[in-house]
Amino acid sequence: MAVIGSIRKRVGLLIGIVGVSMLLFILGDLVTSNTGLLNRDNDVLGVIGGEKIRYPEFEKRVDVLTENYKQNTNKDNVDQNTTDMLREQAWNMFVNDNTLGKEYELLGLSCSPEELFDLIAGNNPHPQVQQAFTDPNTKQFDKNQVLKFLKDLPNRDETVQKQWKNFEIAIRDERIAEKYRNLIKGGVYVTTAEAKANYTDAGRLAAIRFVRMDYNSMPDSSVKIEESDLKSYYSANAFKYKQAETIRKVEYITFDVMPSAEDRQETATWINDRKTELTAASTSDVAAAVNRNSDTPYDSSYHAKGTLAPAIDSIMFSASAGTVIGPYEDGGSVKVARLMGEKMVADSVKARHILLSIENGDTAKARATADSLRTAIKKGADFASLATTYSKDQGSAVKGGDLGWFRPGAMVTQFNDACFDGKVGDFPIVTTQFGVHLIEITGKGTTSRQVQVAVIDRKIEPSQKTYDAIYAKASNFASQYTDAIQFDSAIVKEGLNKRIADNLRETDKNVAGLDQPREMVRWAYQANVNDLSKVFTFGDKYVIAKLTDIREKGTLPLDAVREQVTVEVRKQKKGEMLIEKVNSTGGKSVDEIAQKLNTAATDADNISFTNPYVQSLGSEPKIVGTIFGLKAGQTSKPIAGDNGVCVVFVKSFTTPTPTTDYTGNKQQLSEQRKSRSEYEVLNALKDEASIEDNRGRFY
Repeated sequence: MAVIGSIRKRVGLLIGIVGVSMLLFILGDLVTSNTGLLNRDNDVLGVIGGEKIRYPEFEKRVDVLTENYKQNTNKDNVDQNTTDMLREQAWNMFVNDNTLGKEYELLGLSCSPEELFDLIAGNNPHPQVQQAFTDPNTKQFDKNQVLKFLKDLPNRDETVQKQWKNFEIAIRDERIAEKYRNLIKGGVYVTTAEAKANYTDAGRLAAIRFVRMDYNSMPDSSVKIEESDLKSYYSANAFKYKQAETIRKVEYITFDVMPSAEDRQETATWINDRKTELTAASTSDVAAAVNRNSDTPYDSSYHAKGTLAPAIDSIMFSASAGTVIGPYEDGGSVKVARLMGEKMVADSVKARHILLSIENGDTAKARATADSLRTAIKKGADFASLATTYSKDQGSAVKGGDLGWFRPGAMVTQFNDACFDGKVGDFPIVTTQFGVHLIEITGKGTTSRQVQVAVIDRKIEPSQKTYDAIYAKASNFASQYTDAIQFDSAIVKEGLNKRIADNLRETDKNVAGLDQPREMVRWAYQANVNDLSKVFTFGDKYVIAKLTDIREKGTLPLDAVREQVTVEVRKQKKGEMLIEKVNSTGGKSVDEIAQKLNTAATDADNISFTNPYVQSLGSEPKIVGTIFGLKAGQTSKPIAGDNGVCVVFVKSFTTPTPTTDYTGNKQQLSEQRKSRSEYEVLNALKDEASIEDNRGRFY
């Protein structure tokens, strides 16, 4: 069982097939029956390569992954973010099954039983097998333990057998995928001509002198744009405006729920009552009073001057023990504080430790071992050697247990207090959630006067009455302004702040500034342009939204990209106007043109064809390309680049040393292509599969 536990920690195993709930069986029956309440295709969550992925089978896989996650993390429940992550993982598994998986089948790739056994119990076992069957004491892999485990497997319980079966499946699938990757990489080839061109392009450098006129030097108002200009540019560049999926644009307003004056007063009244209790409490009862009343548990640590809230920092360092200050506001809460005491505390401590695990809940045994080690150290044993051998904190064990210098609060409370309360040379033993620690305090920093302060705090929060009032305000707005025109004019009239959520995808779960706005995203994919939503509740905000745009998958129409097209057409026209301006100077050289344009020419060196960046110009692929199409001593015509218009004079080219050995370039290009091959192949297969993702309709 210990071996299986080790495997479970290290490998993402599928922990058996989990049965689907009764509700899912009922749903499955309804959606798969011709006489069910739903149409047969209403449960299609997606289509990959012509294969329909149905909701019940998708949920089965999510259930399996969820159970696997729970067992691997020892958690009984998963939060929403984890559930979303597991659903994404399940979807990617279906994508891989129906893209790469089909390729494996077509190519006849497999992992034979003999090959699988060799990966588990052969001379070169899989790394995960080696980790699972490595002796924690000797750090050596024991093949005999693998064989013994396999021999005993039929006698183990069914759960262990399923776990091992899924472990074998994972290794088998990984092996098949590795064969496919190697097959693809084996087909990568770089010709000598390509390697030679790479060598030449990378080594050939240009030195230039240029004059440029930025597009920003011309006001936008100087450019007249006709509708025909936009249509012409769009027609020639429609390929730039393709999108892979449908997106939505939403405009919305929020009614934020903030504490009212009445809420603040109620909190202040409550904290004043607690002040009386804190003042009257005996020293021994203060911690209990804080823990009974405060939003934040009692903190026994000491604080240096300048680290307390500004309202009490100076006072606490001049007051006597027992002094109670407040109420005061700090960090959105109302607080009262009592000075408990003061002492001289080091600003930092240096220590080393040996961490011992608590096996089977036997803390006493671990502490006894720590005490034995302490005795041995006091008799002359080397702390660092013992830490290397015994400590379970591998990060510090390799350094002899040394933790270096740390400030107050950097360690868990028990560890922190033992270090800062002790003296250099002390060997305290403490128990924390990590285990039992044998500590040696090896150094202490500068000491300073610090104070201990007990604080009772209450967050200033809106009451239900306040929530109801803000909701009524939002509802009144929604009922009074019922169409898009009224909505927009009311925003201006009432001085509200309109926000925009652009490029919303059907599966999006986040919108900046909103708490779990999934309901609004789903609404956007069921609404029509200019529809107004109901009042949504997202955390402490009430939201009303308007759908302003739907951009379908494929090439976007001109109206959808009019703003982007206008920017490009304006830049194009500015380029034409600046080229005409340069030509009108009649200048024959860069310096002559610069003088007539009342600007200065600039030099730039070490320009490479493989890098579009030019000093003082920025990224300019078109200009760099033009440079390497010229000859040394030649001046270009005006070039309309990305940022402005340039005239370039090529002063010289530096060419690489001639060679006939391009082995290094071949290898470099080959490795680059191989590293991209897996990513590019999967993308190509996904494009070929024409994936239809409908998850946004279900979650």
